[in-house]
Amino acid sequence: MSIRLPWPRRRPAPAAFPAAAPVPLHTPGTELPPGAVPLEAALRIARETLARHGDANIHSSSSMYFAAVDLDHALRTLVTALDHPQDS
Repeated sequence: MSIRLPWPRRRPAPAAFPAAAPVPLHTPGTELPPGAVPLEAALRIARETLARHGDANIHSSSSMYFAAVDLDHALRTLVTALDHPQDS
């Protein structure tokens, strides 16, 4: 005895598309990234960022989020300037 369902049978899920290969964020030994700044400017950016977020409220998740993003950007700028010295 077969039972007829009032709705159509589910079709099998389509095959997933192949995922793209991951791309690294930083590859040492490559050419100077676009937007790289001289070391003096990177130090100034890092110091200004530290001063701007030095008194951030540690109990505020939004303050900590914005401080973390800003400090991450300053740190990456500083590391890039140290990794790729520029002749001025």
